[in-house]
Amino acid sequence: MRAIITDIRAGKAAALAEDGAVHLVDAKNRAVGQEIRIPAKRRRRWKKPLTWAACVAVLCGMATTGVYAAYEPYASVSVVGGTDSVVYTVNRFDQVLGARVSGKEQPPDGKIPRFAHIDKAVEHTVRQEAKEGESVSITVTSRSSGHAERLREHIDDRFRKSGDKRNPPEVRVQPPQDAGNAPGENRQSESAEQA
Repeated sequence: MRAIITDIRAGKAAALAEDGAVHLVDAKNRAVGQEIRIPAKRRRRWKKPLTWAACVAVLCGMATTGVYAAYEPYASVSVVGGTDSVVYTVNRFDQVLGARVSGKEQPPDGKIPRFAHIDKAVEHTVRQEAKEGESVSITVTSRSSGHAERLREHIDDRFRKSGDKRNPPEVRVQPPQDAGNAPGENRQSESAEQA
């Protein structure tokens, strides 16, 4: 690459290259205005693949985190009415991952689809219990007390806004469970009990 010496100071010369970059070179036998050749820097062959590998690693990490957050049970919402109860397992985004029904042979009418928002699932269950004339109690349990309180307020607001005054459900928050007893953590023991 060609360059022109523009300044010389203290044994070093500043050379302006064709691409507009200024290079610092030794001033031995050089004069201002002299045209010189500067060897082009070799590009590092590992730099581009390393950049791509880092991008792929970041994308994989983000995808893994998203899948973990979507499929990992984080809270449970229990809807108890009379002798029947439904326990919804919920992820961090307050979406239903699964439901366990006790006291009935079959799940509630109109099965709640996976990843439906919890307030729709709870509202469906409460309306079904109200048809049978039973009072309903809702208990929210989460790994974090802040999340449980926000979820309780959200469900409570949903029923207040619906305007159904005949039999509003009681919504409570249970204190956070130990790390070993958090929703979804004891899957092996649950499967052993079912067998």
